[in-house]
Amino acid sequence: MKRTVTVLAALAALLGLATSAPKPVYAKAASKKVTRTIKVYKPAKYSKVKQTATLKKKGRKWTTATWKSYKAPKAAGYEANTKKVKAVKVTNKTKNQTVKIKYTAVKTAAVKASTANSSQDQLRQAALNVVNSFRAKVGVKAVKMNSKYNAILDKRATEKAKQYVTTGTYDHSGYNALPKYLNTYPIVKGKIIYHGGETLHACYYNGLNSDATTEMKFCLTNTFTENMQAEKDDYVAIVVKKTRKNLTNISGTYDHYKMMVDPGNHTAYIGVGHYGSGTNAMVCVVIEYHA
Repeated sequence: MKRTVTVLAALAALLGLATSAPKPVYAKAASKKVTRTIKVYKPAKYSKVKQTATLKKKGRKWTTATWKSYKAPKAAGYEANTKKVKAVKVTNKTKNQTVKIKYTAVKTAAVKASTANSSQDQLRQAALNVVNSFRAKVGVKAVKMNSKYNAILDKRATEKAKQYVTTGTYDHSGYNALPKYLNTYPIVKGKIIYHGGETLHACYYNGLNSDATTEMKFCLTNTFTENMQAEKDDYVAIVVKKTRKNLTNISGTYDHYKMMVDPGNHTAYIGVGHYGSGTNAMVCVVIEYHA
């Protein structure tokens, strides 16, 4: 049998039929991207982090990569459900992922309710203090607070707090449905009274704190100050120094900061509302600036 195979091989070689084994053919080099999106629901400040791993195909094998670990930012009075997102090795079989980091208020003693009027007045004053602190820094005379429209603005602030708790966001919807004083330019003794505009600020607070009003004041003051400082930074960089063109703050505008420090505005109408309870409590402030 062996002799027969040898003879056949020799005969094939003699006739020029012998060929070498074909070389393997591989697909051209390819690459793919796999993304992990980390959504951070920090009280009053949502952000998103994208980690993209790029894999390349070499021959029949794919390279690997790593999604780095991510440490959840801290929030005073709140605790993240995930303190650290672990590093993960990414392979060809890994799929896109989304990780959500949510915050809940740290439980303390039961709420000791403040009287409604006292609570609202304190929160209004806290918001006014933030406004006038910014005005003082640019040498603008402090605005005074007028309580004429407290009832309707308190209602609006409560609606906005509810909108945030139930939908995760809020906007200026319903603005044009407010009374005419908000969207007209009244004339008093031949002088046009300018309406500066509206700004909204909302944040979660620890509704289980022993003093709910103090907790709301703390959270509201910090959030309002942080938002306006971010708008101020954008205004200075873009308009004053002309060092960049893009907005970086969460509101995507610097108009609120301009309204706040506008020397033409002398009066502030402030509404305060809150919605929810316990770890899901939200406080919102609505501020109207007028000449």
